[in-house]
Amino acid sequence: MDESVNKGKLSLDLLVGLSIFLFTFIFVASFLPGVFADVRNEINLAHQAYRIAALLAEDPGYPSDWESEVNLTNCKSVEFRPGLIVFNAGSGKSYNNLNLTKVEKFAELLNNTTCREEVKKYLGLNLSPFGSPIVYRMSVSLKNLSGAILTNNSEVTLNHGDQEKSAQVIKFERIVYLDRSVDNCDLIANRCVAKLEVRIWT
Repeated sequence: MDESVNKGKLSLDLLVGLSIFLFTFIFVASFLPGVFADVRNEINLAHQAYRIAALLAEDPGYPSDWESEVNLTNCKSVEFRPGLIVFNAGSGKSYNNLNLTKVEKFAELLNNTTCREEVKKYLGLNLSPFGSPIVYRMSVSLKNLSGAILTNNSEVTLNHGDQEKSAQVIKFERIVYLDRSVDNCDLIANRCVAKLEVRIWT
């Protein structure tokens, strides 16, 4: 048998095996970036949800009496940053102690489309005026420890924001208490305790 005839030829088995390997490699290489993109997006959303919950529960806002300065008619012209905690000039900040008047004003602003976009801009969730392509959506609610929305005089205290239209919504909860009781809150040591829930998506 003339061996020179078989030199330089690849077997059919080798070609089939090499084809399967290349096909698998290309599929995995194109699939992995999408997986990691979802993970990166989820981490980013979780960071934003935590950041907003911390701002609301640890900051009185700017100015510290913003709730009396801002309303539905001037929310676009007045510079403010919403924060929900109690602030006394003498004793300072009370972390996690939410001022119900600020909560109700925050709910009023979130319930208005124009003011909601201003709130998101000042919270760093809508940077499109500054050239950023990402605009986050947000909703915020106050619930009792059983998960029911808090009400005050039979009206919803806080359950407002954008309408959810995304499959990937990240939620962050924080235990807070209010400076005065509302209808269906849980009382611990004679304090009205609630869950501040922040939901973020794109």
